[in-house]
Amino acid sequence: MNIQYRAPLNQTELDDSIQCSISVFDESEHMFTNIVKLDPWFDLNNTRACFVDGKVVSVVQIFRRTMRIGGSVVQMGGVGNVSTRPEYRRAGHSSQVIRDSVQYMRAAGYDLSILFTDIQSHYAKAGWVMYPMFRTRLALPEKLENSSDVIVRQCDLDQDEGALREIYNRFNASRTGTIVRSVEYWNNRPKWRDYDPTLFWTARQNGRIVAYLMCDRWFIREMGYLPNFESATIELFHRFFNQANVEEVNSVEAIVPHECRELLTATGCAVKRVEHYHTMIRIIDLESLLTKMLPTFETRLNDSDFSGWGGSIVIRCETKILCFSVDGGIFKRSALIGMPSIELAVSHTQLLNLLFGNMTPRQIAFSNELTLDDSKIELLGVLFPPGELFLWETDRF
Repeated sequence: MNIQYRAPLNQTELDDSIQCSISVFDESEHMFTNIVKLDPWFDLNNTRACFVDGKVVSVVQIFRRTMRIGGSVVQMGGVGNVSTRPEYRRAGHSSQVIRDSVQYMRAAGYDLSILFTDIQSHYAKAGWVMYPMFRTRLALPEKLENSSDVIVRQCDLDQDEGALREIYNRFNASRTGTIVRSVEYWNNRPKWRDYDPTLFWTARQNGRIVAYLMCDRWFIREMGYLPNFESATIELFHRFFNQANVEEVNSVEAIVPHECRELLTATGCAVKRVEHYHTMIRIIDLESLLTKMLPTFETRLNDSDFSGWGGSIVIRCETKILCFSVDGGIFKRSALIGMPSIELAVSHTQLLNLLFGNMTPRQIAFSNELTLDDSKIELLGVLFPPGELFLWETDRF
């Protein structure tokens, strides 16, 4: 028996990998083939598979995406379409394909990887860790007031795409976890991800699109609005709620940023955030990831009371040790010489929580019994402020 773990070499082998996914998932063939045809960042090497005597028996699809962390952008590999033909299961093929995927992503310049699953143990063996995410439940208000100066229309992607891109880019300019979308991605994405066009709406004021709302029946998948147009956005929600009331729906679910809670409350909804654990993340290349974060660290430092601080910071994450020097507000990768000004020892999970703002330096110092005085903790708090990892439902894989 000849077993190989690699990417497909040609269209025939790629088609075989697609058939492997179809044999497992309850999806039509066009969803998988359209991803291959229409994803702007599709690369044959991003399909990792196990070949047994030339036949694909297990497959992993890596979705290459550029993702924001604060003001920086990193290369993220979204893992999806993980499947093994039923007759080849329990032989370790999927686990080995996943390990091959990690090796490939590291060699190909990825910084981290995200996946969504209900079988966390399968991926934990290869280094992914669980990360909490949130859904929002909205109990709809009984009374809705409409504004006469806001025009709500069904979205026309051919005409409205430019305005949507402007809103998306401004609304998510520094939102950790969101994807940097190309024009081609904007145009192609609806063709491989099904959505209900009758619930994709825009709000206009003075002839300009200022907000949009994209829903899949009674599930809000994406929204966005320009600065200072919260009232138009509330009106957009009210129109959606009216539609729900017509169909006797009194609650909806949404994936929206935490910062929108006040706006949602202003619509008259009762808002409840529910934590779930279907997301797993793995740092692929720690040095590359933190190096790409340096411009964001510099901006945060120079905009704070620590703008004149200089010294060295060492981050120890399990078996990795990285040192950065700070001089004149500039961060540089440096060799570890002598005692650093600040030494931060964290686990893989803690570092992710720190980067995404879900855990404070003070909490980590307490948990890990680190010797850090208040001034050092405050400095680290400037570099790693509170925040939220957020990925729009429409960008999932």
